[in-house]
Amino acid sequence: MTITFGLEEDFSKRRMPSRRVRRHFSQLSEFERVLIIGMKTAGWSKRRVARQVYSSECVVRTCWEQWARDGTDVRRIGRLAAANLQSKRPVRVLPLTPKRRRLRLQWCHAGATWNETNFQNVVFGNESRFVLGTDDNHVQFHPRCRATHCPQSRRNGLEAITYAGRSTLIVVRVNLKGQRYVYDILRPHVKPFLNGLPGAIFQQDNARPHTARVAPDFLRHVHTLPWQALSPDLYPIEHVWDQLKRQMPLRYSVHDLEVAVQDLWVHLPQDYIRHLINTMPNRFAAYIAAEGGPKSY
Repeated sequence: MTITFGLEEDFSKRRMPSRRVRRHFSQLSEFERVLIIGMKTAGWSKRRVARQVYSSECVVRTCWEQWARDGTDVRRIGRLAAANLQSKRPVRVLPLTPKRRRLRLQWCHAGATWNETNFQNVVFGNESRFVLGTDDNHVQFHPRCRATHCPQSRRNGLEAITYAGRSTLIVVRVNLKGQRYVYDILRPHVKPFLNGLPGAIFQQDNARPHTARVAPDFLRHVHTLPWQALSPDLYPIEHVWDQLKRQMPLRYSVHDLEVAVQDLWVHLPQDYIRHLINTMPNRFAAYIAAEGGPKSY
């Protein structure tokens, strides 16, 4: 979208207020932010722009730097403003309440007694999402402990990793709910995988399919490791998913997407998984030092 600037003439026709009121950046309307970005794009100085929008040079600089940092498109801002909508930056840290931080800290203190050998017996299971394009249509995956939702461009799945090996990656093309999680994932895949690992401890997060009554009932004879809510930053398997997504080549069909994920999963070095699991004691120590708060590990 090209913004045409006869702005000086248009603004000069306005009746100037007797007193100029300078506003904070948060008080700017979306339309005024579009004007600021447009005028700066046209080469106007901060002082000149500030005079036109009755604001300070600091506000103009903040608006311009935010746009340059976030890569926000002027056309996108205009469309949001026309629909009376606002854009927000995604949360980059976990929204932990003081109570949640206290619970995480207590939980980490309990887990700090474990060493690398203890964690080598844990089987970590989790889901992730893979999509054909940049739009996340809630496509997820489970490796042998992996399930999948599948409308057209989306997939949902489960995977499991342990120090000694990993499960196979299973794609489930339906919404994953409690009963389906038990009958399509736990019973045919996870339970046999755990039976082949003497002394295995199964760990999963608190996603709804995992906490539905039917799932804990099925796992009542399995040694499980309780996991604190809102703690994906402690989860080594999240690094595995991140590694796979970074290596994911561009795909143009769901079938190619499935094949690519399976291939990346099979060729993921086991030494990388072992390294992640061996970092668990250090992770607990880091979160204790952060008093249960979020920590980039």
